[in-house]
Parts: sequence; C-alpha cells; structure tokens
Amino acid sequence: MNKTSKRILILIFLSVLLILYLINASLIIKSILEYTDLFFRKLFASNFIFFTIADLLIEYGLIETISTYLNINTASFYIFLMSLISGFPSGSKYTKELLEKNLISEKEANLIIMSTHFPNPLFVLGTVSLILKNNSISIKIYLAIIISNLLIYLYTLFFKRKEKRKITFTYKENDNFSNCLSKAIMKSLKVIVLIYGTSLFFYLIAEIISKYMLLNTYSYILLNGFFDLTKGISSLTLSSNTTIKALLAIIFISFGGLSIHMQVKSIIADTKIKYKNFLIGRIIGTILALGIFLLLSH
Repeated sequence: MNKTSKRILILIFLSVLLILYLINASLIIKSILEYTDLFFRKLFASNFIFFTIADLLIEYGLIETISTYLNINTASFYIFLMSLISGFPSGSKYTKELLEKNLISEKEANLIIMSTHFPNPLFVLGTVSLILKNNSISIKIYLAIIISNLLIYLYTLFFKRKEKRKITFTYKENDNFSNCLSKAIMKSLKVIVLIYGTSLFFYLIAEIISKYMLLNTYSYILLNGFFDLTKGISSLTLSSNTTIKALLAIIFISFGGLSIHMQVKSIIADTKIKYKNFLIGRIIGTILALGIFLLLSH
C-alpha cells in the first residue's frame, strides 16, 4: 500500500470516527470521564512516582555506581533495571535516550528494546491483584513476565558487541536537588500525558465498537485488551474463571495493547530503533510468560 492510499484510509477512518463520536456525544463524554478516573486511580498513581525517582537516580549517578561495583555492560543493564522499576513504555524511552547520547549502538538498541517491556510493579501487585482477588496469582504473573524478559535479555547479550561501554555523567554546578526534582517531574508528566492521550484514543474506539457490535463476555474482554491494556485488565472482573482471567492478564500485560504499541512507536519514531524488534520481543515474551506462569502454578 502506497503512502497516498494509506493517507486516504486514515482520513476516512478518522472522519467516520468523528461522526460516530458526534452521534454518541453523551457516551463519549461519559467514557472520557470514566477513563480519566480509571487512569488517575490505577496508572498515574503507580507510574508517576517511579518515573520521577528513576530520573533522579540517573542524575545522581546510579549507572556509574553499578558499573564500578558490578563490572557489567552498564548501559544495557541500566535500561533493563530502570524499565523493571518504572514500567512501560519507559524501556523505549531509556533506549532512545542512550542511543541519542551514543552510549549504545544502533544494534544494541534494537536488541535491548526486545526485553525491556515491564509493567509497573504496583499495577500488577496492586490493581491486578485486586481484580483477580488473589495476591499469590498476581505475584506469579509478575514473576513470569520478569523471567520471560530476563531470558530474552540474556539471549540478546550473545549478539551484542564485545566491548563494554561505560556511561559517564557531566554534572552542572547549579544542578541541586530542587532543580533535578523539577526536571524529573516535568519528564515524568510528559511521558504520562503521552500514555494518557494514546490510551484514551483507543479506549474510545473500543467503546464505539462495543456499542455497535453484539459481543459475549470474553469477546468484550479481548476487544478491550487489544485496544487498551488498562481497560482490558479492568474488564476481567466480568469473568468468574480465575485461571482464564490470569492467562488473559498475562497476555494483555506481556504483549501490551495497541495503545502501548503506539506509544512505543511514537517514542522511537525519529530514531533508528525498529518497531518490528519490539513486536518480535512481545510475541516471544508473551509465549514465554504464559509457559512460565503455568510452570509456577503447578
């Protein structure tokens, strides 16, 4: 499909979407308010503080400390560790930043992005645990996702260049804690606005489709999970089967909804990081996470 045809299809899609939104204005307004409430209670609360602290750790030399005492490939380990702490889409954010600073190569960036897709720990151990009403299952889900990404990370190490890259920091004299905190807050809010806007866009699409299509319980859950992770996880309350809920939660979290994939594409759009590598990583990671979860459950 050439660019002209693609542009025309997008214009038609957006025009139809706009008309449907106008026809269903009350539903759209209600959905926006509901999602905003859901976002601030479930995602903002768990992501903001982690994004902020992660940036502060960067400013105060966490990577240098790890490099000095552990003697490892600091750049890739840093991205892996910070992604684990912060949650998605921070993996693509940190990969892009280090690539732009020439702290990792293009090849390394395309390998690292395959294994740095982690949910925020508070989201899984808090929100998901409440939805499943089983804390032990949520812990197994979280462990399965961590282990699956770790396996991919270790596998990609074999394809990286042998030489190690050491990250150094240049501190400004006026970079006191208050300045660092302000910068970290602004960076966190920028990422969160991207997450909120993209997720809301696809959330509304799922709501419109649901209105005009007769869906059973699991079709409705899958539809929501395909477009938006948060809505997909939230809709799991409609199911009474704990095992199915847990497996669907792993799929939604490990693969990520369409909104998360769009967030990643937006972040890496002006770089040489290939989205297909992220996609391949999500497919492999999801399969591994499902297998590991089943092993942990027996």
